[in-house]
Amino acid sequence: MADPAVRPLSVALASALRRAVGLAVGTCVVALLLAAALEGEAAERFATTAYLAAIFLAAVLVINRFFRESASTRPSAVAAFPSFLSYSIGVVIFLSVGATLVSQPGGEVLALFACFALIAVVAAIRCGAVAALNELLVRGGILAAAARYAVLGTVCALGIAALAGGDAAEAFAHIAYRLMIAVALFLTAVLLAPGSVGVRLQRAYERVAATVDRLVRAFVFERTATYAAFAAVAALFVASLMPFGLAEPFAIVAYLCAVGAAVGVAMECRRLRS
Repeated sequence: MADPAVRPLSVALASALRRAVGLAVGTCVVALLLAAALEGEAAERFATTAYLAAIFLAAVLVINRFFRESASTRPSAVAAFPSFLSYSIGVVIFLSVGATLVSQPGGEVLALFACFALIAVVAAIRCGAVAALNELLVRGGILAAAARYAVLGTVCALGIAALAGGDAAEAFAHIAYRLMIAVALFLTAVLLAPGSVGVRLQRAYERVAATVDRLVRAFVFERTATYAAFAAVAALFVASLMPFGLAEPFAIVAYLCAVGAAVGVAMECRRLRS
């Protein structure tokens, strides 16, 4: 739903509402079909999801009457398959999230709030507000930017925990607690950076980065990724032929090789960027 082009807020909001109408209609129709095809608790979940999608659709249509999207700002025609694929993925995501949330106490309100919050986020992205906020938050270096983003995430998690109920509120409260720990660590790093400890850590990081760059230029990580990928495939093949008790060591080897291949690919991407 995001569009890199910067637009006025009213136009961006109108475009987001227009797309939300299509997704709400698709979610409602698919949820009703699944509710009719299934039985028991699953049918009840999808019926509730369709009911919420209908409420959201009615609210969006009412709000959309106050906004108009000019024809010149509407996106140009694109290929049918990519647009249909993106629309289908959006319907599946909304349907899955809705069916999961309606089973929790207070989940219906949280689902509706999340849908309207998503519209606001898409409109903010299109009008350039998110880019301006990001430019403001990243000032002062990586550590300061990480601390500010952690604070923002903590506030958002606490807000969602206050609105949600049941297990969702507890889960977001745990997320906020962990983010607060991350804020404390980032702020500690910001305070230590100008001192002697921070200078030594910075020099050690620069030496490690220089060593990694030399290895990258020598294509060490490229060969590592290739060998690790072959080893992971071989270990998985052997594990599939072994009994359950004997297959576990080969599965662990395949997992470790996959991690090594991922590291090698990441370092190769570093070389291509530089």
